[in-house]
Amino acid sequence: MSTVLLSCAGKGLNTDRGADSRIALNKEAAQINAQLGADYTAKGEYEMANDKLQRAMQQDPRSSMAHWTYAVLQEQLKQIKTAERHYKKALQIDASDAGAQNAYASFLCRQAHYQQADRHFQKALSDPLIRGRAAVALMAGICAMEIPDYPKAQGYFEQVNEAQPNNRVVLYQLAKLNFSQNNLPRAQAYLHAYEDVSAHTSQSLWLAYRLERQLGNARIAKSYADLLIKQFPASKEAEKLARAN
Repeated sequence: MSTVLLSCAGKGLNTDRGADSRIALNKEAAQINAQLGADYTAKGEYEMANDKLQRAMQQDPRSSMAHWTYAVLQEQLKQIKTAERHYKKALQIDASDAGAQNAYASFLCRQAHYQQADRHFQKALSDPLIRGRAAVALMAGICAMEIPDYPKAQGYFEQVNEAQPNNRVVLYQLAKLNFSQNNLPRAQAYLHAYEDVSAHTSQSLWLAYRLERQLGNARIAKSYADLLIKQFPASKEAEKLARAN
């Protein structure tokens, strides 16, 4: 009798271990497919991305990464409601997933829900091991500028500038922020630092033109205006310049 019971118990344990092993394999496969889906999405190969991400969610319905990566794809495809549903699902599964928090924050910012976005950026940045911290802080700062909350934006941008002092995007944003606060000498210093590491865009030329006008440097302002018209004649900034003059 005892021999039979031990035999049955042994079979039960083996079955459990087999089930655990299958679950582990499914989770690993889901992780791989989710990453492949992210890669295909980044390349614009949306059909392949959809196939990999659908498979990942089937293999592991509790994969936060699979859901928020699928949400990114759906946002690219302009399926905003579907995207939002999967961003929220990812956070329901794992609110500590910094990637999910950052992805959802960026989505909210693009949807002009700036205050709500900032709360999720803060949660993402609270993870000391978050990948691409500077990029997350940069996006958080750009979003904070839209609130507008200039002190908060300044804090985010300074984090980036400390880690990447020659980051052209943050130098431009710091110039723009200080111009918005009428800190003109600081704005000029950041803009000159930007010029040291980057060619101008239509946005930076428009900012430089307005800044030099405010500082009373008419000749320098005109040189920026001339560059804007020459290099970016069809830009929105060139239209603004024409209206301003």
